[in-house]
Amino acid sequence: MVPAMALTGLTALLPATLRAQAPFEVALRDGRVLAASALAGDRQQGFEVQVEGAPRRLAAADLLAVHGAPVQPVDLPAAWFADGDVVHGAIVGGDAAGDRIELQSPVFGRIELPIERLAAIAAAAVREPLRLRLPEGVGEALFLRAAVGFDIAAGALHRCGDRGLAFTADGSAEPRWYGPSAFVALRIADPAPRRAAAAAWLATRTGDRLGVSLRRWSVGAVQAELDDGGVVELRPADVACLVFADAGIFLSDLEPIEVAESGVDAEVLHPWRRDRSALGGPLTVAGRTHGKGLGVHSRSRLVFRAPAGAEHFWTRVGLDDSSAALGIAAEAEVRVLVDGAVRFEQRALRAGPPRDTGLLPVRPGQTVALEVDCGRGRDLGDRVDWLSPVFLPAPGRRP
Repeated sequence: MVPAMALTGLTALLPATLRAQAPFEVALRDGRVLAASALAGDRQQGFEVQVEGAPRRLAAADLLAVHGAPVQPVDLPAAWFADGDVVHGAIVGGDAAGDRIELQSPVFGRIELPIERLAAIAAAAVREPLRLRLPEGVGEALFLRAAVGFDIAAGALHRCGDRGLAFTADGSAEPRWYGPSAFVALRIADPAPRRAAAAAWLATRTGDRLGVSLRRWSVGAVQAELDDGGVVELRPADVACLVFADAGIFLSDLEPIEVAESGVDAEVLHPWRRDRSALGGPLTVAGRTHGKGLGVHSRSRLVFRAPAGAEHFWTRVGLDDSSAALGIAAEAEVRVLVDGAVRFEQRALRAGPPRDTGLLPVRPGQTVALEVDCGRGRDLGDRVDWLSPVFLPAPGRRP
Protein backbone atom coordinates (compact mmCIF):
# COMPACT_ATOMS: atom_id res chain seq x y z
CA MET A 1 0.00 0.00 0.00
CA VAL A 2 1.12 3.58 -0.64
CA PRO A 3 1.94 5.49 2.58
CA ALA A 4 -0.51 8.21 3.56
CA MET A 5 2.30 10.79 3.46
CA ALA A 6 2.93 9.95 -0.20
CA LEU A 7 -0.73 10.45 -1.05
CA THR A 8 -0.77 13.76 0.83
CA GLY A 9 2.20 14.92 -1.20
CA LEU A 10 0.53 13.89 -4.45
CA THR A 11 -2.65 15.75 -3.51
CA ALA A 12 -0.69 18.91 -2.79
CA LEU A 13 0.65 18.89 -6.35
CA LEU A 14 -2.84 18.92 -7.92
CA PRO A 15 -4.35 22.21 -9.10
CA ALA A 16 -6.63 23.87 -6.53
CA THR A 17 -9.67 23.31 -8.78
CA LEU A 18 -9.07 19.55 -8.74
CA ARG A 19 -8.33 19.39 -5.00
CA ALA A 20 -11.68 21.08 -4.37
CA GLN A 21 -13.64 18.38 -6.20
CA ALA A 22 -15.82 15.96 -4.28
CA PRO A 23 -14.00 12.63 -3.86
CA PHE A 24 -16.44 10.85 -6.19
CA GLU A 25 -18.80 11.44 -9.07
CA VAL A 26 -21.60 8.91 -9.30
CA ALA A 27 -23.14 8.66 -12.79
CA LEU A 28 -26.68 7.27 -12.84
CA ARG A 29 -28.63 5.57 -15.59
CA ASP A 30 -31.15 8.42 -15.65
CA GLY A 31 -28.48 10.87 -16.83
CA ARG A 32 -27.79 12.51 -13.47
CA VAL A 33 -24.26 12.86 -12.09
CA LEU A 34 -23.96 13.22 -8.30
CA ALA A 35 -21.00 14.77 -6.47
CA ALA A 36 -20.54 12.41 -3.52
CA SER A 37 -18.32 12.67 -0.45
CA ALA A 38 -18.74 8.98 0.42
CA LEU A 39 -20.22 5.77 -0.98
CA ALA A 40 -21.13 2.43 0.59
CA GLY A 41 -23.04 -0.66 -0.51
CA ASP A 42 -23.06 -3.57 -2.94
CA ARG A 43 -24.86 -4.81 -6.06
CA GLN A 44 -27.35 -6.86 -4.06
CA GLN A 45 -28.55 -4.41 -1.39
CA GLY A 46 -27.97 -1.13 -3.20
CA PHE A 47 -25.89 1.89 -2.20
CA GLU A 48 -25.94 4.89 0.07
CA VAL A 49 -24.11 8.02 -1.07
CA GLN A 50 -23.41 11.22 0.82
CA VAL A 51 -24.46 14.21 -1.30
CA GLU A 52 -24.03 17.69 0.20
CA GLY A 53 -23.82 16.14 3.66
CA ALA A 54 -27.07 14.18 3.37
CA PRO A 55 -27.42 10.42 2.75
CA ARG A 56 -29.21 9.26 -0.37
CA ARG A 57 -30.25 5.70 -1.15
CA LEU A 58 -29.71 4.30 -4.64
CA ALA A 59 -30.87 0.99 -6.04
CA ALA A 60 -28.07 -1.14 -7.42
CA ALA A 61 -29.57 -0.92 -10.91
CA ASP A 62 -29.40 2.89 -10.79
CA LEU A 63 -25.61 3.10 -11.02
CA LEU A 64 -23.75 3.47 -14.28
CA ALA A 65 -20.28 4.36 -13.01
CA VAL A 66 -18.29 5.82 -10.11
CA HIS A 67 -15.39 8.17 -10.85
CA GLY A 68 -12.74 9.05 -8.29
CA ALA A 69 -9.06 9.89 -8.45
CA PRO A 70 -7.39 10.64 -11.79
CA VAL A 71 -5.01 8.01 -13.15
CA GLN A 72 -1.35 8.78 -12.54
CA PRO A 73 0.55 5.96 -14.37
CA VAL A 74 3.48 4.44 -12.49
CA ASP A 75 6.76 3.22 -13.96
CA LEU A 76 6.54 -0.39 -12.83
CA PRO A 77 6.45 -3.71 -14.66
CA ALA A 78 2.96 -4.80 -15.67
CA ALA A 79 0.99 -7.92 -16.52
CA TRP A 80 -1.23 -7.46 -19.58
CA PHE A 81 -4.22 -9.54 -20.66
CA ALA A 82 -5.62 -9.73 -24.18
CA ASP A 83 -9.08 -8.64 -23.02
CA GLY A 84 -7.86 -5.33 -21.62
CA ASP A 85 -6.84 -6.11 -18.04
CA VAL A 86 -3.52 -4.73 -16.84
CA VAL A 87 -1.91 -4.75 -13.39
CA HIS A 88 1.24 -2.80 -12.49
CA GLY A 89 3.70 -3.93 -9.85
CA ALA A 90 7.16 -5.21 -9.10
CA ILE A 91 7.62 -8.89 -9.98
CA VAL A 92 8.13 -10.53 -6.59
CA GLY A 93 7.27 -14.20 -7.09
CA GLY A 94 5.46 -17.05 -8.77
CA ASP A 95 4.71 -20.70 -8.10
CA ALA A 96 7.21 -23.44 -8.96
CA ALA A 97 4.91 -24.87 -11.65
CA GLY A 98 5.00 -21.60 -13.57
CA ASP A 99 1.22 -21.14 -13.43
CA ARG A 100 1.13 -17.86 -11.50
CA ILE A 101 2.90 -14.51 -11.38
CA GLU A 102 2.96 -12.47 -8.20
CA LEU A 103 3.24 -8.69 -8.31
CA GLN A 104 3.72 -6.12 -5.55
CA SER A 105 1.14 -3.49 -6.49
CA PRO A 106 1.02 0.05 -5.02
CA VAL A 107 -2.74 -0.25 -4.53
CA PHE A 108 -3.51 -4.00 -4.23
CA GLY A 109 -0.45 -5.11 -2.26
CA ARG A 110 0.74 -8.59 -3.26
CA ILE A 111 -1.49 -9.95 -6.00
CA GLU A 112 -1.34 -13.29 -7.84
CA LEU A 113 -2.42 -13.57 -11.47
CA PRO A 114 -2.78 -16.63 -13.75
CA ILE A 115 -0.09 -17.02 -16.41
CA GLU A 116 -2.51 -18.80 -18.77
CA ARG A 117 -4.48 -15.58 -19.35
CA LEU A 118 -1.46 -13.33 -19.87
CA ALA A 119 -0.74 -11.80 -23.26
CA ALA A 120 2.34 -9.91 -22.10
CA ILE A 121 4.59 -9.11 -19.17
CA ALA A 122 6.10 -5.67 -19.74
CA ALA A 123 9.03 -3.93 -18.13
CA ALA A 124 8.60 -0.56 -16.45
CA ALA A 125 7.54 2.36 -18.66
CA VAL A 126 6.58 0.09 -21.60
CA ARG A 127 3.14 1.50 -22.36
CA GLU A 128 1.68 -0.75 -25.06
CA PRO A 129 3.41 -4.14 -25.15
CA LEU A 130 0.55 -5.77 -27.05
CA ARG A 131 1.70 -3.85 -30.11
CA LEU A 132 4.91 -5.92 -30.15
CA ARG A 133 4.25 -8.56 -32.77
CA LEU A 134 5.34 -12.15 -32.37
CA PRO A 135 7.18 -13.63 -35.36
CA GLU A 136 5.02 -15.93 -37.46
CA GLY A 137 4.70 -19.38 -35.94
CA VAL A 138 6.13 -18.32 -32.56
CA GLY A 139 3.96 -18.90 -29.49
CA GLU A 140 6.13 -17.12 -26.91
CA ALA A 141 9.03 -14.71 -27.23
CA LEU A 142 11.14 -12.46 -25.06
CA PHE A 143 11.90 -9.02 -26.49
CA LEU A 144 15.36 -8.26 -25.12
CA ARG A 145 16.90 -4.83 -24.82
CA ALA A 146 19.64 -4.10 -27.35
CA ALA A 147 21.90 -1.17 -28.21
CA VAL A 148 19.43 -0.29 -30.95
CA GLY A 149 15.83 -1.53 -30.66
CA PHE A 150 15.51 -5.05 -29.28
CA ASP A 151 16.39 -8.67 -30.00
CA ILE A 152 13.72 -11.37 -30.12
CA ALA A 153 14.28 -14.73 -28.41
CA ALA A 154 11.65 -17.38 -29.15
CA GLY A 155 11.09 -19.98 -26.45
CA ALA A 156 8.92 -20.58 -23.39
CA LEU A 157 8.39 -18.98 -20.01
CA HIS A 158 9.49 -21.36 -17.26
CA ARG A 159 8.39 -19.41 -14.19
CA CYS A 160 8.33 -15.98 -12.53
CA GLY A 161 10.16 -14.94 -9.37
CA ASP A 162 11.78 -12.09 -7.50
CA ARG A 163 14.67 -12.34 -9.99
CA GLY A 164 12.35 -11.60 -12.89
CA LEU A 165 11.46 -14.15 -15.58
CA ALA A 166 12.99 -17.60 -16.04
CA PHE A 167 12.81 -18.12 -19.81
CA THR A 168 14.01 -21.09 -21.87
CA ALA A 169 15.13 -19.96 -25.31
CA ASP A 170 14.71 -22.37 -28.23
CA GLY A 171 17.80 -24.55 -28.47
CA SER A 172 18.68 -24.13 -24.78
CA ALA A 173 18.48 -26.98 -22.31
CA GLU A 174 17.93 -24.87 -19.20
CA PRO A 175 15.99 -21.68 -18.43
CA ARG A 176 17.84 -18.45 -17.79
CA TRP A 177 16.73 -15.66 -15.46
CA TYR A 178 16.15 -12.23 -16.97
CA GLY A 179 15.70 -9.24 -14.67
CA PRO A 180 13.18 -6.50 -15.56
CA SER A 181 16.00 -4.27 -16.83
CA ALA A 182 17.06 -6.92 -19.38
CA PHE A 183 13.83 -7.21 -21.35
CA VAL A 184 11.23 -4.96 -22.93
CA ALA A 185 8.40 -7.48 -22.73
CA LEU A 186 7.44 -11.12 -22.85
CA ARG A 187 4.74 -11.78 -25.45
CA ILE A 188 2.47 -14.82 -25.36
CA ALA A 189 0.18 -15.87 -28.20
CA ASP A 190 -3.36 -17.15 -27.67
CA PRO A 191 -3.90 -16.51 -23.95
CA ALA A 192 -6.87 -18.23 -22.34
CA PRO A 193 -10.06 -16.13 -22.57
CA ARG A 194 -11.98 -14.79 -19.61
CA ARG A 195 -14.25 -17.44 -18.12
CA ALA A 196 -17.25 -15.09 -17.96
CA ALA A 197 -18.01 -11.55 -19.04
CA ALA A 198 -16.89 -8.98 -16.48
CA ALA A 199 -19.68 -7.49 -14.35
CA ALA A 200 -17.69 -4.29 -13.90
CA TRP A 201 -14.47 -2.62 -14.99
CA LEU A 202 -12.22 -1.29 -12.24
CA ALA A 203 -9.53 1.31 -12.97
CA THR A 204 -7.09 2.42 -10.28
CA ARG A 205 -5.21 5.67 -9.79
CA THR A 206 -1.95 3.91 -10.79
CA GLY A 207 -3.32 2.81 -14.17
CA ASP A 208 -4.47 -0.74 -13.43
CA ARG A 209 -7.57 -2.05 -15.21
CA LEU A 210 -9.40 -5.19 -14.15
CA GLY A 211 -12.65 -6.90 -15.04
CA VAL A 212 -14.25 -7.67 -11.68
CA SER A 213 -17.43 -8.39 -9.76
CA LEU A 214 -17.92 -5.87 -6.96
CA ARG A 215 -18.33 -7.54 -3.58
CA ARG A 216 -18.59 -4.52 -1.32
CA TRP A 217 -17.78 -0.81 -1.30
CA SER A 218 -17.37 0.60 2.21
CA VAL A 219 -15.91 3.76 3.68
CA GLY A 220 -12.60 2.03 4.30
CA ALA A 221 -12.21 -0.52 1.50
CA VAL A 222 -13.43 -1.71 -1.88
CA GLN A 223 -13.53 -5.47 -2.36
CA ALA A 224 -13.83 -7.07 -5.79
CA GLU A 225 -13.62 -10.60 -7.15
CA LEU A 226 -11.39 -11.44 -10.13
CA ASP A 227 -12.23 -13.77 -12.99
CA ASP A 228 -10.30 -16.66 -11.40
CA GLY A 229 -12.05 -16.27 -8.05
CA GLY A 230 -9.31 -14.30 -6.34
CA VAL A 231 -10.31 -11.25 -4.29
CA VAL A 232 -8.59 -7.88 -4.36
CA GLU A 233 -9.03 -5.03 -1.90
CA LEU A 234 -8.05 -1.39 -2.21
CA ARG A 235 -8.90 1.92 -0.61
CA PRO A 236 -11.69 4.01 -2.13
CA ALA A 237 -9.13 6.80 -2.61
CA ASP A 238 -7.23 4.49 -4.99
CA VAL A 239 -10.26 3.95 -7.27
CA ALA A 240 -10.10 5.95 -10.49
CA CYS A 241 -13.26 4.49 -11.98
CA LEU A 242 -15.70 1.62 -11.56
CA VAL A 243 -18.05 1.04 -14.51
CA PHE A 244 -20.93 -1.43 -14.28
CA ALA A 245 -20.94 -3.39 -17.53
CA ASP A 246 -24.60 -4.43 -17.30
CA ALA A 247 -25.90 -0.84 -17.01
CA GLY A 248 -26.09 -0.45 -20.78
CA ILE A 249 -24.29 -1.16 -24.03
CA PHE A 250 -21.20 1.01 -24.32
CA LEU A 251 -20.12 2.26 -27.73
CA SER A 252 -16.53 1.17 -27.11
CA ASP A 253 -17.82 -2.43 -27.09
CA LEU A 254 -19.52 -2.01 -30.49
CA GLU A 255 -18.20 -1.77 -34.03
CA PRO A 256 -18.92 1.57 -35.72
CA ILE A 257 -20.77 1.35 -39.01
CA GLU A 258 -18.91 4.39 -40.32
CA VAL A 259 -15.54 5.96 -39.50
CA ALA A 260 -14.34 9.19 -41.10
CA GLU A 261 -11.19 10.89 -39.85
CA SER A 262 -8.88 13.55 -41.27
CA GLY A 263 -6.45 16.24 -40.26
CA VAL A 264 -6.73 19.82 -41.45
CA ASP A 265 -4.02 19.66 -44.11
CA ALA A 266 -2.71 16.12 -43.74
CA GLU A 267 -3.57 12.57 -42.82
CA VAL A 268 -5.09 11.52 -39.50
CA LEU A 269 -2.93 12.76 -36.65
CA HIS A 270 -4.22 10.35 -33.98
CA PRO A 271 -6.74 7.63 -34.94
CA TRP A 272 -9.67 6.96 -32.62
CA ARG A 273 -9.26 4.53 -29.74
CA ARG A 274 -11.50 2.46 -27.51
CA ASP A 275 -11.39 3.16 -23.76
CA ARG A 276 -8.30 5.35 -24.21
CA SER A 277 -7.57 8.88 -25.28
CA ALA A 278 -6.43 9.48 -28.84
CA LEU A 279 -2.84 9.47 -27.56
CA GLY A 280 -3.28 6.11 -25.82
CA GLY A 281 -3.49 7.38 -22.25
CA PRO A 282 -6.42 7.17 -19.83
CA LEU A 283 -9.58 9.09 -20.68
CA THR A 284 -9.19 11.97 -18.23
CA VAL A 285 -11.15 15.22 -18.31
CA ALA A 286 -11.07 17.86 -15.55
CA GLY A 287 -9.22 15.51 -13.22
CA ARG A 288 -11.62 12.57 -13.55
CA THR A 289 -10.69 9.35 -15.34
CA HIS A 290 -13.35 7.36 -17.19
CA GLY A 291 -13.02 3.63 -17.77
CA LYS A 292 -15.22 3.46 -20.86
CA GLY A 293 -15.25 5.82 -23.80
CA LEU A 294 -13.77 6.85 -27.13
CA GLY A 295 -10.70 9.00 -27.64
CA VAL A 296 -10.60 10.98 -30.89
CA HIS A 297 -8.84 13.91 -32.56
CA SER A 298 -10.42 16.42 -34.89
CA ARG A 299 -11.69 15.90 -37.43
CA SER A 300 -13.61 12.78 -36.55
CA ARG A 301 -16.97 11.14 -37.28
CA LEU A 302 -17.95 7.82 -35.71
CA VAL A 303 -21.39 6.34 -36.44
CA PHE A 304 -23.04 3.54 -34.45
CA ARG A 305 -26.37 1.76 -34.79
CA ALA A 306 -28.65 1.59 -31.77
CA PRO A 307 -28.98 -2.04 -30.65
CA ALA A 308 -32.10 -3.94 -29.67
CA GLY A 309 -33.61 -2.70 -26.43
CA ALA A 310 -32.04 0.77 -26.62
CA GLU A 311 -34.28 3.59 -25.42
CA HIS A 312 -31.80 6.40 -24.77
CA PHE A 313 -28.27 7.43 -25.66
CA TRP A 314 -26.11 9.33 -23.17
CA THR A 315 -22.56 10.60 -23.02
CA ARG A 316 -20.38 13.40 -21.75
CA VAL A 317 -17.67 15.00 -23.84
CA GLY A 318 -14.61 17.07 -23.03
CA LEU A 319 -11.06 17.94 -23.98
CA ASP A 320 -8.61 15.39 -22.61
CA ASP A 321 -6.43 16.81 -19.83
CA SER A 322 -3.33 16.00 -21.90
CA SER A 323 -4.20 18.98 -24.12
CA ALA A 324 -3.27 21.36 -21.31
CA ALA A 325 0.34 20.11 -21.41
CA LEU A 326 0.71 21.64 -24.88
CA GLY A 327 0.42 25.14 -23.47
CA ILE A 328 -2.25 26.19 -25.96
CA ALA A 329 -5.95 27.00 -25.64
CA ALA A 330 -7.37 24.10 -27.64
CA GLU A 331 -10.92 24.40 -28.94
CA ALA A 332 -13.15 21.99 -30.82
CA GLU A 333 -16.73 21.69 -32.07
CA VAL A 334 -18.69 18.58 -31.14
CA ARG A 335 -22.09 17.22 -32.15
CA VAL A 336 -24.29 14.19 -31.58
CA LEU A 337 -26.73 13.34 -34.37
CA VAL A 338 -29.56 10.80 -34.24
CA ASP A 339 -30.57 9.60 -37.71
CA GLY A 340 -28.89 12.68 -39.16
CA ALA A 341 -30.62 15.24 -36.91
CA VAL A 342 -28.46 17.25 -34.48
CA ARG A 343 -29.55 16.46 -30.91
CA PHE A 344 -26.58 17.95 -29.06
CA GLU A 345 -23.99 20.53 -30.08
CA GLN A 346 -21.17 22.44 -28.42
CA ARG A 347 -19.55 24.92 -30.79
CA ALA A 348 -16.66 26.00 -28.54
CA LEU A 349 -15.53 23.04 -26.45
CA ARG A 350 -12.59 24.14 -24.32
CA ALA A 351 -10.68 22.74 -21.36
CA GLY A 352 -12.77 22.28 -18.26
CA PRO A 353 -15.60 20.10 -16.98
CA PRO A 354 -17.18 17.82 -19.59
CA ARG A 355 -20.44 18.73 -21.28
CA ASP A 356 -23.44 16.46 -20.77
CA THR A 357 -25.72 15.54 -23.69
CA GLY A 358 -28.61 14.59 -21.44
CA LEU A 359 -30.68 11.51 -22.25
CA LEU A 360 -31.29 11.45 -26.01
CA PRO A 361 -34.24 9.27 -27.11
CA VAL A 362 -33.33 6.58 -29.64
CA ARG A 363 -34.98 3.54 -31.19
CA PRO A 364 -33.30 0.27 -32.14
CA GLY A 365 -31.84 0.56 -35.63
CA GLN A 366 -31.38 4.32 -35.57
CA THR A 367 -27.92 5.75 -36.14
CA VAL A 368 -26.00 7.82 -33.61
CA ALA A 369 -23.12 9.89 -35.00
CA LEU A 370 -20.40 11.47 -32.83
CA GLU A 371 -18.75 14.32 -34.73
CA VAL A 372 -15.73 16.43 -33.83
CA ASP A 373 -14.59 19.38 -35.92
CA CYS A 374 -11.88 22.00 -35.55
CA GLY A 375 -12.54 25.17 -33.63
CA ARG A 376 -10.30 28.21 -33.49
CA GLY A 377 -6.66 27.20 -33.70
CA ARG A 378 -7.31 24.55 -36.33
CA ASP A 379 -6.75 21.05 -34.92
CA LEU A 380 -4.03 21.92 -32.40
CA GLY A 381 -4.71 20.06 -29.16
CA ASP A 382 -8.16 18.87 -30.27
CA ARG A 383 -7.94 15.69 -28.19
CA VAL A 384 -11.59 15.00 -27.50
CA ASP A 385 -12.88 12.30 -25.16
CA TRP A 386 -16.40 10.87 -25.48
CA LEU A 387 -16.93 9.74 -21.89
CA SER A 388 -19.06 6.67 -21.09
CA PRO A 389 -21.06 6.84 -24.36
CA VAL A 390 -23.79 4.28 -23.80
CA PHE A 391 -27.09 2.98 -25.14
CA LEU A 392 -29.45 2.65 -22.19
CA PRO A 393 -32.47 0.33 -22.00
CA ALA A 394 -35.82 1.29 -20.54
CA PRO A 395 -35.84 1.76 -16.74
CA GLY A 396 -35.90 -1.54 -14.92
CA ARG A 397 -34.53 -3.49 -17.89
CA ARG A 398 -31.09 -4.86 -18.62
CA PRO A 399 -29.36 -4.70 -22.03
